[in-house]
Amino acid sequence: MLSGLLAHRSRGFLLALVASAFLLAPIAPVAGPWPSAVSTAQAAAPVSYAATIADGRAAAKELMTTSGAASMSVALVDGTKVVWQETFGVADRATGAKPTSSTMYGIGSVSKMFVTMAVMQLVDAGEVSLDTPVVTYLPTFRMADPEYAQITVRMLLDHSAGLPGSDYFNTLTTAPNPDYMARQFLAGLATQRLKTTPGSMSVYCNDCFTLAEMVVESVSGEPYAQYVTDELFVPMGMTHSRYPTEAFADDVYAHAYTDSATTTADPQEFVNLYGSGAVWSTPTDMAHVATMFMGGGVYAGHRILSAASVAEMGRDQVRTTLDPAPLNTYIYGLGWDTVKQRGLAAVGQVGWMKGGDTQVYHAAFLVAPGAKISAVVEAVGYAISSTNAEDLAERMILHALVDKGTLPKTPAIVGATKLPIRTPTAAQVAAVVGVYGAGGNTFRVTADAAGALTLSSLATGGWVPLSTTTFTLRSDGAFWAPNDKGTSIRAVTGWGRRYLDLRDRAGYGHYRTDLLLGERVLPGKPLTAAWQAREGKTWLIVTDVPTSTNWGAPPRIGIVEIPDLPGYVGTAGDGGGGGGVTLIDPSTSDALGAMFLVIPTAQGRDLADVVFLQRGGEEWLRTGSAVARPQASVPVLALGANTVTIGTEGYAEWRSVAAASALAIAGTDTWKLYDADLALVASGVGNAASVAATAGAYLEVFGKAGATTTVTVTAAAP
Repeated sequence: MLSGLLAHRSRGFLLALVASAFLLAPIAPVAGPWPSAVSTAQAAAPVSYAATIADGRAAAKELMTTSGAASMSVALVDGTKVVWQETFGVADRATGAKPTSSTMYGIGSVSKMFVTMAVMQLVDAGEVSLDTPVVTYLPTFRMADPEYAQITVRMLLDHSAGLPGSDYFNTLTTAPNPDYMARQFLAGLATQRLKTTPGSMSVYCNDCFTLAEMVVESVSGEPYAQYVTDELFVPMGMTHSRYPTEAFADDVYAHAYTDSATTTADPQEFVNLYGSGAVWSTPTDMAHVATMFMGGGVYAGHRILSAASVAEMGRDQVRTTLDPAPLNTYIYGLGWDTVKQRGLAAVGQVGWMKGGDTQVYHAAFLVAPGAKISAVVEAVGYAISSTNAEDLAERMILHALVDKGTLPKTPAIVGATKLPIRTPTAAQVAAVVGVYGAGGNTFRVTADAAGALTLSSLATGGWVPLSTTTFTLRSDGAFWAPNDKGTSIRAVTGWGRRYLDLRDRAGYGHYRTDLLLGERVLPGKPLTAAWQAREGKTWLIVTDVPTSTNWGAPPRIGIVEIPDLPGYVGTAGDGGGGGGVTLIDPSTSDALGAMFLVIPTAQGRDLADVVFLQRGGEEWLRTGSAVARPQASVPVLALGANTVTIGTEGYAEWRSVAAASALAIAGTDTWKLYDADLALVASGVGNAASVAATAGAYLEVFGKAGATTTVTVTAAAP
């Protein structure tokens, strides 16, 4: 998700609030005549990594405790040798089985490395040119903006294509969803505008890599997953890596759990964004990939990529002249999140890093090509993230560099600022206060009478402060929080726009990074009557598939008021896993809420227009590939027998339940029952004799066009 798949990550101070990093015919575990280039014989290592292992083990155990992760697996590679591999936690609570070196985890957006490698293999073969338009290889690709034809293959891999970002709908399911690629993805893009001019700015983009996956299929003539298996997994001896085309055996992957007490595992995740986030793998398998990169494209004597392709992937590819603050957190290569990883750059080393998240699986892949050291961390849990995994991987490499003699000691930790406090002028305060928009979040900076600032995030219930402390002006012109990390905020400008720059201690703690947290938005003209009428209303998604988990969110989209920002509205509950409010501009049309934010690298990701459609006298909406109907007009089931018919488009049908009842369901394909707050309480396939429904509940019925279902409602006993 994903990379994130879900939402890519900010660090430290806002870790819990700013997303990431959001990502298939049945393929058996690969086998082949390929020799192993990676030895797990620790005794053969020329350097003793005892201190690194002791520190890494303690850090991993602490992270397991603080995050509540169910399990974790790590590997440290020196050249061609795995010098440390260890697992933590329990992979299957039902049996008590612990994870092993062959236990698979979802690696989320680390999967982007495989589609990038696949494209670069086609470049090496002369079948693809990075700077040729995508439509040359994928003529069925269309968008509403004519400039889409300018998008090149390189722009997909360096996040600069200008696509809105991520179409998450139906991408996370409890069974494979082949229709996502076959019908939904390209059809959704065909209705969408570009966010920016192609090539003008790099902004994290899952959909770019889904398009790259389709380029690989089109040019190679093979199903994408099969191509990666044949050309990457097999040649690199990755015997425990695959795409989820069917349910795995319980003993081959690490299970997810909703809380620390339950022994009932969540259903297996199926990420349908193959190129963006669907790979399952192990740290030891990923060590083979690291060995290939550190070997200039060669694994076990077999050339996987040309040295030129490896170098091109590791080159700074960030495209933008919008640089009001140092863009030092995400310095995209091709596929890589950063090719100048800050923690290693701070000690004079080159670092290439990719992180990844699905809803519950998280991974970090960090390679120091010059030092020939790499680290892989994979974990499963709801409160851990790829940022945590990346920090652990960075820590492992820093300690390994000390054990190896490359560094004399681990770097010193930066602490709280000692800069003198200053009294801000009214102009200095006014430059920072205001509302700031970002993908998946809206922020507000307010000031008290003394000029101390408070940073808040908008939830559906109102503004929520992100800290119990305020930010005060220091002599460098930034406003600092009084914490030991030295977190600060300041206003910066570029392209005639104003942004909030968050500077925070990151990683091991020996450096700070800058993140453009959001773009300031000034009040707009008054809302029209049509837009005022939409505030506070909710629409229910009708294009979800029965197996969709909607990334853990209710299947609804709401239009919400933005306190302190007249003239704008926000969307909430969009199924993308962000959980926040995203601003849209309603000023151009009563039928369009337009995406408009322009933020480079991370915080401008995952935007989308909201288009309102007239259907049967009602106002429906479309955003991305999702279509939704008004919740307020959902038909109420009457006592007795009710016939529900699926319409010609095959959209899901919604019904509501007025009072506590028992429902008998007959003739249906699949159904889901939600409570009044749209929390899923029951689901089934086929007939159901009696299902208890509370007052205000909602029933969602799926089926093929023209299919009918009979729902018989009996009043619950008093």
